[in-house]
Amino acid sequence: MTDTITPKVAIISSLTGGLGHYCAHLANPLSKYCYIKFITYPQVDLTGAVVKQITDSFVRRYIKWPRFDLDESNPLSVVSINEYLAAKGVNIINIHVGTTVKRKIIYFIALCVYAKRLNSKKLIFTLHDVLPFEDDKKLVKLLKVFYSLADYFTVGNDLEKKKLVKYFEIPESKIDIIPHGIYNLFDRNLYTQAMARGYLDIPRKKKVILFFGFLREYKGLEYLIKAAGILSKKPDNNFLVYVASALKYAPRDLVERCLELINKLNLQEKFVLNLNYLDSLDIEAIFKASDLVALPYTYASQSGVLNMAMGFKKPVVVTDAFYDKIWIENKAGIVAKSKDAQSLAQNIQILLGNDRLGKQYGEFGFRYTSRHFNWDIVAKKYANVYHKVIK
Repeated sequence: MTDTITPKVAIISSLTGGLGHYCAHLANPLSKYCYIKFITYPQVDLTGAVVKQITDSFVRRYIKWPRFDLDESNPLSVVSINEYLAAKGVNIINIHVGTTVKRKIIYFIALCVYAKRLNSKKLIFTLHDVLPFEDDKKLVKLLKVFYSLADYFTVGNDLEKKKLVKYFEIPESKIDIIPHGIYNLFDRNLYTQAMARGYLDIPRKKKVILFFGFLREYKGLEYLIKAAGILSKKPDNNFLVYVASALKYAPRDLVERCLELINKLNLQEKFVLNLNYLDSLDIEAIFKASDLVALPYTYASQSGVLNMAMGFKKPVVVTDAFYDKIWIENKAGIVAKSKDAQSLAQNIQILLGNDRLGKQYGEFGFRYTSRHFNWDIVAKKYANVYHKVIK
């Protein structure tokens, strides 16, 4: 990495939800290596008003003075953004591509064409998921057009790199792997487990299985419900499943199916459903109150929830859909078969019945991710990519 040029980088990303948490962890470490400016969308506050400010208190603490210029309803915003970037001497645009970008892909194609063809900006796409979660062949065709505009790509692991090569014919020489960092800033040491359970009104003597994050089909909550049904028939079934997932962001039919399944299996007393909007300040209490984190995903590229669990030293039960199983299995947690409620139940039961093993897994996961996936390492990898494209 050369010392003579300090890259000036515009990071274009959603600053809500998982991408907001990611960028908040990245901001300070990355600022050691380059000048950065965040450009994002206007946000919706709790009253429903559209505002030009960060509404998540955690993200607001770490990302200062972003611009809220992204506006797909106004094509001229493409011109305004590019004029701002030119005036500030920004030479790299790093777009963090998640679900929101894919939904607004025509707007982002226009933004990138203008930046590349008229302003000669270098474009780096950070792909948090290479393929859309839905099997949408038309969207994949548009992604081919969109991805063709990038000068360079970063992805989270080797599996995602192979997808980018296979489905979009991107040369390996244009792709770097930058792993997802550990989410270690949420733990402010405000709660013990007892305090967290008191705050959340969870019985102290129950074993708590946490399912956390926006509810999506691929996250496999229905398999966890079925697994809970199996576990409830065991002699020692003193457990609760705490579901923390904002209802407003979930597909209505999926919510209804899950609720119907809970009722059908008579599991109402085994599930605590926190379906309200969660302020990031509550994340610590929710994880501290839990004994283990279940990620019964049927598909996974990378997971912020997994990295939250590591940050709170929680053991995990993941499925073999996770690339991360290569370092998790029997070290930071247990790997169950995807789409298999029986396998999920068996592996959850192992951790429910062995506190010492759960503590061992949680501590290993924290040490491993702190060593290999800390944010200074992540930031250096981004800085290396930035220097590659401006040579």
